[in-house]
Amino acid sequence: MISFFRKIRQRLLSQNQVTRYLVYAIGEIILVVVGILIALQVNNWNETQREKTREKQIVLSLHNEFEENLSSLKIDIARIQGMIGAQELLLSLIGSKNLQTDDVLDSLISTSFINMTWNPSSYVLNDLKNSGQISKLSNPKLQSLLFGWERHYEDVNEFTADDLRSSNDLLSFVKQKGSLRNADSPYLIQKGKNYSKSKFDFSNSELFNDIGFENMVDDKYVTSILLLQQYEETIGIIEEILSATAY
Repeated sequence: MISFFRKIRQRLLSQNQVTRYLVYAIGEIILVVVGILIALQVNNWNETQREKTREKQIVLSLHNEFEENLSSLKIDIARIQGMIGAQELLLSLIGSKNLQTDDVLDSLISTSFINMTWNPSSYVLNDLKNSGQISKLSNPKLQSLLFGWERHYEDVNEFTADDLRSSNDLLSFVKQKGSLRNADSPYLIQKGKNYSKSKFDFSNSELFNDIGFENMVDDKYVTSILLLQQYEETIGIIEEILSATAY
């Protein structure tokens, strides 16, 4: 092709057709420029397609990550609901003259200070955040949800820390005023352990006439309710993110 154009130029120059040569030269320049523009356009189109493919893979990974987080959160919500149920029953029995058997009371006590351990996966999200890619996502709603998620999860961690604090307070109280071994016994036996109750002649039913015990259970109950509310709000946010990342 290059030799073809060279021959045309040589023929026009040899025939002293300068005007035609100039027109031809301009036309050749235009053709070269058009060719470059087309090549750039094709390259840009290819790069755009690659970016779309990369973003689709990232969004899919985000979707899978938050699906896993939603599943694990639902498990913890079921656990905290069971714990709250035990706390409510405990509060109704404190100060009562008609108490349940020691086994029932011990089981309720041990169930009441379970620690919530929901720790969502954030590998994909952290990678996006650290590389500054969140702001480059093409879906503005998804951008907003992901930025909002970080702030919300900080709130969840604060409520989780307070719930852990109340769990430790209640546990410490039972250690000091009651029999932790008796409280642990029903759970460990249920898990198949050959575990006996304390050999000391002590019943945790004595705690049910202690205002300090009531205060500890009440504190734990309130923090558990607040954490459950945060978890339920988190469910809604995750479902929005799943909707925004669905293909």
